[in-house]
Amino acid sequence: FKFGGSVDATLTRPFFIGIFEVTQKQYQLVTDSNPSKSLGDKRPVDSVSYDMIRGTSSGAKWPLLNSVDPWSFLGKLRARTGLDFDLPTEAQWEYACRAGTTTTFSYGNSANGGYMWYRDNSSSQTHEVGTKKANAWGLHDMHGNVWEWCLDWGAGSLSGGMNPKGSPSGTERMRRGGSWVHAPAVCTASFRGAVISSRAAANDGFRLAAPTNP
Repeated sequence: FKFGGSVDATLTRPFFIGIFEVTQKQYQLVTDSNPSKSLGDKRPVDSVSYDMIRGTSSGAKWPLLNSVDPWSFLGKLRARTGLDFDLPTEAQWEYACRAGTTTTFSYGNSANGGYMWYRDNSSSQTHEVGTKKANAWGLHDMHGNVWEWCLDWGAGSLSGGMNPKGSPSGTERMRRGGSWVHAPAVCTASFRGAVISSRAAANDGFRLAAPTNP
């Protein structure tokens, strides 16, 4: 597919990805905590950093290592389930978001509030997951609601090829999808937003991914 709308990328490894963003209820069941500002069991968990999701020791070494810290969300989830849950790579996220399309959004080239919570319709807060229309593959909230952390370092340019993992090092991690606070231009299938891994703002959330054969 055309990664970022311009770079050729091929995914040869099947993967699962969450139909919804991780909710506050799900996060709390795993961690016994809820850092969110916009409270609601079925709303996406917000105010979560990359570091909280993967950890600051082993979890900070991706793509060199696939490990996560035991105290992190993913450390606890992996221990409980025995499954290799993780964040998606940027390429996996965009492939899932596009759902076979090449348009600005997964549903067309113009912003449509029927598919996303963004600046013009969010009332400055998150909303329950799955209350907007899904893309062609049944995935909700790929545009807007909360930013979704990806595994990749925040490199300035995209790397294509087979199963791209982005830069081997960096100072920031990548987020995709935009959020409730953003204009449509930030909520597209290709927009990239890199920030430090410790950032945990009220519009930062995530979606789970996993290989099909963990």
